[in-house]
Amino acid sequence: MASYIYVTVAIMFVITPFHVNSLAFEIQKVTSESNNVTSTGTNMTSSWGNMTSSMINETEKNCTIIVQERPKAVEVKLTELANKTEENFINVQEGLADVLDQVLTNFTESVNRVYADNNHLLERLNDLEANFNEVKAEKVATEQTLQDIYTDELSCEYIRDNVSAAMTPKSGLYWLRDKYGRRYVTYCDFDAEGRSWTLVASVHENKMGIDGRCNAGDKWSSELGKDADPNADTAWSDLSTFGDVTTATSGDYKSPGYFSANAKNVMIWHVKENTPVEELKEKAYLRYRTTNNVLQTYGGNMYTLYKDHYPHKPGTHYPNHGPSAPVTYDKGSWAEHSYHLGNHIKRYVTGAQIQFRAVTHSKDSFALCPGGAITKSSSTAYDYAQYFCLGSNPKTKDSRYCGDFGWWDRDGYGKGIGYSADQTLVKTAFLIFYD
Repeated sequence: MASYIYVTVAIMFVITPFHVNSLAFEIQKVTSESNNVTSTGTNMTSSWGNMTSSMINETEKNCTIIVQERPKAVEVKLTELANKTEENFINVQEGLADVLDQVLTNFTESVNRVYADNNHLLERLNDLEANFNEVKAEKVATEQTLQDIYTDELSCEYIRDNVSAAMTPKSGLYWLRDKYGRRYVTYCDFDAEGRSWTLVASVHENKMGIDGRCNAGDKWSSELGKDADPNADTAWSDLSTFGDVTTATSGDYKSPGYFSANAKNVMIWHVKENTPVEELKEKAYLRYRTTNNVLQTYGGNMYTLYKDHYPHKPGTHYPNHGPSAPVTYDKGSWAEHSYHLGNHIKRYVTGAQIQFRAVTHSKDSFALCPGGAITKSSSTAYDYAQYFCLGSNPKTKDSRYCGDFGWWDRDGYGKGIGYSADQTLVKTAFLIFYD
């Protein structure tokens, strides 16, 4: 390194001898100092040069050392890094292997569970299929049994006979089947004496008066009024069915059992209209029945009686009337029964009987006289059937007594005087049973 010293002296003054001497002295002083400075600078330059050369040499030495030693450090570092990286990779690999092992284990367990569940489900399905096949087999067997049972009529009597000997079945609604294979619901009554009764019909008058004669609702006589054919079969002697057992006290009812049963006796209940079916027996104010097996003489039911023996048609008169049979009252009596009749008609009725077809002097026919038979005192007596018996033939000679309840209101509707029935009787549904 070189150093340069520049000295510039500018002297501006008036020169005197004193000043000249002083100036010379000062110049010599300055010159001497300048030489010293120069010498010093030369020495310093020499020293700097020496120092610089020494530093360069040292630096080159150090650099040589560094250059020689640096690759080893890098190699060490790289080796350390490689070792560390390999260690981390091994750790990651081991960790990943553990995770994969766990995932595989969990997956295997899940698959095993699904497989086990699937096997269990298959077992259940097999069990269900086996149960279903058993049910099908039982159904087929049951149907065969029922078919065997239904070869003949399934009746209330059959129900009674096929329960435990220690039990009495409850009276009420049951499914039955007639000999033609028709199924229907009706009411079965099981009494304490072991008898079984099947409700086959009910007769109910929904309207009386001039405009209620053989009109809508008179299903047991005619609903056609003056346009009816008087010689046509009525419901008493045809194969029609109508009504509903659950409304048997508010409308006419006829089941297949009426014409298909092979019965022995007839039972009649007097029940106030609109009585619920589950209260029929309790609310019946009269209950009576034949005991001489009267129906067996005439084909086993009322249909064959009217169809084949005593036609329910006009043109027949005394003494060619239908049969009558005595009755036993299970509830009430003839005295209680006749209480509901007008005084005039009581004289012409023999109580505690059921008469099948009564004819009038004008040759009109009434199908059923409930609880009594028209007295046979004279031919003219048969003109009184219209005041007591049920179900006229269509288009009677006198239109005033055409209908299900005939002319029960001759002396006033529900009056209970003269020839008229009282309010209780005209508001009664007559329920007909076979045993």
